[in-house]
Amino acid sequence: MPTTLRWKSTALRLWRVGLLALAVLAIRRSHPSAAVALTVDRVRDFFPAAATLTAQNGMQMVKDESGITLGHVMQTSPEADDIIGYSGPTNTLIALDARGKVLGLRILSSGDTTDHLAEVISERSFFKQFTGKKAAELADLQPQAVTGATLTSSAISEGVLRRLGKSATASLRFPDAITLDEVKKMEPRAAQLRESKSHPGSHEVLDEKGVVIALAVRTAPASDGTVGYKGPSDTFMLMDTSGTTLRGIALRRSYDTEQYVGYVTGDPAFLKTFDGMTTEKIAHIDFNAAGVEGVSGATQTSYGIAEGVRVRAEALLKEQEARRSWWQQIRWRWQDSGHAGILLAAIVMAFTPLRGRAWCRLLHHVLLVVYGGFIAGEMLSQGLLAGWAAHGTPWRTAHGLMLLAAVALLGPVFTSKQLYCHHICPHGALQQLLVRRLRWQWSPSKKVDALLSKIPFMLLGLVFFSAAFALPVNLNALEPFDAYVFRVAGWASMGIAIGGVLFSLFTPLAYCRYGCPTGAVFKLLRFTGDADLFGTRDWLAALGVAFVLLLAPG
Repeated sequence: MPTTLRWKSTALRLWRVGLLALAVLAIRRSHPSAAVALTVDRVRDFFPAAATLTAQNGMQMVKDESGITLGHVMQTSPEADDIIGYSGPTNTLIALDARGKVLGLRILSSGDTTDHLAEVISERSFFKQFTGKKAAELADLQPQAVTGATLTSSAISEGVLRRLGKSATASLRFPDAITLDEVKKMEPRAAQLRESKSHPGSHEVLDEKGVVIALAVRTAPASDGTVGYKGPSDTFMLMDTSGTTLRGIALRRSYDTEQYVGYVTGDPAFLKTFDGMTTEKIAHIDFNAAGVEGVSGATQTSYGIAEGVRVRAEALLKEQEARRSWWQQIRWRWQDSGHAGILLAAIVMAFTPLRGRAWCRLLHHVLLVVYGGFIAGEMLSQGLLAGWAAHGTPWRTAHGLMLLAAVALLGPVFTSKQLYCHHICPHGALQQLLVRRLRWQWSPSKKVDALLSKIPFMLLGLVFFSAAFALPVNLNALEPFDAYVFRVAGWASMGIAIGGVLFSLFTPLAYCRYGCPTGAVFKLLRFTGDADLFGTRDWLAALGVAFVLLLAPG
């Protein structure tokens, strides 16, 4: 191949990939956080006597007309905006009673597909598994997903647990945060406190030069449920910079009897009990075996404080375990194994002589329809791709599906083959199985064919502008793919699926040729060979992206 021709073909491919990246950017920048402004009316289902909402510790305190605190509410956005379900994140309202127990959940907004979300909302048992529990009790919960909407429900669960984990750093009984003055009493070099990113609810202690010299931790809210003689206590813990060794403790506040608290604070030997111990040792300590003695005259109060320190050390250990590398966060599903098998079969059929054998093609098409369509039920669609463009990809939970998407988008650019449309798509495979099953066939004239062939690109334009300008268009209702998952399928998807299949009986691949906007994306990206040139479609696509970049909100 001549050097000039090689450079032209490379430039054209890079241009199309770059245009795709700009289209994603155009959609992404117009979708802010899903957090909404909460009003009293929106929480009255949980708190009928609610009169006011007041911000407190990253939540909102619900009070009645007399000023009595009824509970707290919070929403999972923006903390959980990066947790993607099938095609986007979901913002969930969490209501807590005055004791910190979950009263219930409600979906406030969602970037996920309408049909999948509706399936989750209708499954009341999904939400009930969270109710009646405190944040600490939910730490080890393995939520049950909703059949037919696994990715959507799993993302909602993860968002709720993450938000409750963050709220667990704010104590309802001990709302006052650690101050610089109380840190200085134990560490005179302290000049500044900075919230710790690696230890939620804790603060890094900095000296005058801005160097981290310690970690300031408190036992609340982990110790809120640990009662001494009469109530819980909040204890300040000064840790080393890594948070693995305790340097000293000081009692901050207690609901216990004042006299007993005085006995504890007046016993320096007891307060030095844990000095120099590692969090691992404290977390697993046996007070009797370690010879830890309570304060005379305030045994229960002192043991309650000691148990609070132990509980907080246990929480610190869990935080350390949670700080895993990104590859350790990946969760492999059975669907991902299936997607890998489908992709391997597609490569074999596309690049080996087996594609020329009728029985191989038949088995491959049946596999795609039965497994890819009706069993796995995870197909690329405009609702999915637009959702990913707007909110990000579910790289931790659906990497098999993401791999299919990568092959579908980049395959036409670098192999000149429509790998997804011809060798992966279950709906395309079903149409292949029905090719020429009827004796009578309809072949449109060139003019009609040219006119009908523009429909997928017009639909693609509608999808792009709807996603970029946040128009109220149900993108999944434009395509038939949800019809393979009966539980979540809407009537529009069912109608398009059945109509497209019937049409394909007398016009081969009718839906693929005249109705599929997802296929239109791959056609726009496809490099057809050395004779391929920058054409009308490229110009129109570039103008559309430029228009959105200039005018879309962001």
